[in-house]
Amino acid sequence: MAGNNTNQNRRRPAQHRRRRPSGVPVMLVIVLLIIAMLMGALAGYVIARKTDTHLYELQEANDRITELENTLTLIGYPVDDEADPQAWLYDSNAGEGALSDLDGSGWNDAEDDLWVDDGLLTGTLPEDTDPVVVAEYDGGQLMSSDVIPEYNDRLTTLIFAGYSAEEVAESTMNEVLAYLVSERLIAAKAQELGLTELNEEDLARINAEASEAYESQLADYIAFADNGGGSREDAAQHMAEENGVTLESITEELKANWWSQKYREHVVQDVTVSDEEIQAYYDKLMASQKETYTAYPDEFEYAHMTGETIVFHPEGYRAVRDILIAFTSEQDADTAAALVEQVEGGSADDGVKAQMDALFAPLEATAQQVQEKLAAGAPFADLMTEYGCDTALEEEPLRSEGYYISDNSYVNSVEYVEGAMMLEQPGQVSAPLRSMFGVHLVEYIGDVTPGEVPLADVVDAIRAAALSEKQDAYFEQHRQALLEAANVHYYPERLR
Repeated sequence: MAGNNTNQNRRRPAQHRRRRPSGVPVMLVIVLLIIAMLMGALAGYVIARKTDTHLYELQEANDRITELENTLTLIGYPVDDEADPQAWLYDSNAGEGALSDLDGSGWNDAEDDLWVDDGLLTGTLPEDTDPVVVAEYDGGQLMSSDVIPEYNDRLTTLIFAGYSAEEVAESTMNEVLAYLVSERLIAAKAQELGLTELNEEDLARINAEASEAYESQLADYIAFADNGGGSREDAAQHMAEENGVTLESITEELKANWWSQKYREHVVQDVTVSDEEIQAYYDKLMASQKETYTAYPDEFEYAHMTGETIVFHPEGYRAVRDILIAFTSEQDADTAAALVEQVEGGSADDGVKAQMDALFAPLEATAQQVQEKLAAGAPFADLMTEYGCDTALEEEPLRSEGYYISDNSYVNSVEYVEGAMMLEQPGQVSAPLRSMFGVHLVEYIGDVTPGEVPLADVVDAIRAAALSEKQDAYFEQHRQALLEAANVHYYPERLR
């Protein structure tokens, strides 16, 4: 049941979430959420500045967690396994609510202030200075006005990932200077070869990629609007008005940068991989996945959901899929989230449980109708289409393969995992399971065979991945050769 396609950028399900250990203060959770939103906005800004639309994909969940932990470390919160979660107290009395604390007005230790001018973002450069020449090469010059935005983007990203500006500023500047000069050299070579002109084949590929990218982003907007209840029209309007993203804008961006892809294809066109190289890549991936998935099984679950090539299955996993009767009101979903959190944290009293019963009653009535249709012989897949499932399960192969979960699964909600793991035979369907997103009916598809996946089962995906890695290395060597031949002189000191 392993995924065999490394090139599918599937969306992570919006309806499930990593479980949070009990005992963490509620106000700390608020801080985490606010920091996550700020970092998400920053990541979106950097991606928009640095990445072509057709290469857009969601960040891996483990990266987000690492970034949050690093940020907490920066502001003094202990994140090691033995740390007392109550030791870091959120000072809600220092200002008027959470945001006033986070803006620095209520911070007690000036040295730890996240927001003062000489604090977290030290090292970025002002963008409103007069341009100066910062690099010269055969055929051209590089100006500071071209370098500073790229440098600030990269440095800011590194800082929010937990690096010290003092430690990475110089290396980041050197990387940016070399990268931007090489991009100009590559553009000149592409023009010499006539690769900047678009032909009919180029336009057909551009239109296909633009359509795929637009539909993917549109699906993400729909999935995250009202817990999957957003309409296509509303999502398209929001993308256009709030973010300036339309099918036409994506198409034009691809057209403007298509020469870069054509040039890379031209450079690496003769690169191939041997059977020995394919075996070596498989062995390397096997060793890596055995170590990672054994220590962090949730990474295995995420890898399957996101369509990565899997060559090792940990013990104890089964495949499931679900019919979701979702809340149609954002307010109801928010209320459910708060109530479920209390129940999972063990702090729910009879009043909370009664409130939950009333809130979930309409959804459970619909779930009962679904159960009756299942009992009458209706196929589970047909009812997934009729009543709904979370957005990731709308697509193959995940729709047929389902999610991979175990007793210790972190990818899905507590109720989902516990109810799914209680099923005894493949084909069985759970009782209605409550979650913050609604009511789930979960089908047990089958067990995931543990151990190594034979190379023959994933050879096409491994060959493609090994070839891509070799092509990347070859193109990087080509980039360095262009720099060496261009007699480049750098003047980073002019930026200080």
